[in-house]
Amino acid sequence: MNPDIISVVIDKLRKLSPEKASDLTVKNAQFITLQSLDLDSLDTLQLAMDIEDALGMNIEIVNFPATLTIGQLSEHLAEMRAELREPA
Repeated sequence: MNPDIISVVIDKLRKLSPEKASDLTVKNAQFITLQSLDLDSLDTLQLAMDIEDALGMNIEIVNFPATLTIGQLSEHLAEMRAELREPA
């Protein structure tokens, strides 16, 4: 798990879901899904835009299925980022 990316994701989720902020930790990242945070489509879009800004990469909203755990999402973003850095 990429610590930089998961930290960004958790930070952005804490801002969108402050009532669940205490549960949003690296330790719990493998157990908490986006769906369990009760994010609506606008929240999910905001999350994608916030992460895009923080990581400097373009992210499509389809990369945020509600059934992904925070850990899985972070791993997926790390893979996407690595692909962007690979020479063509």
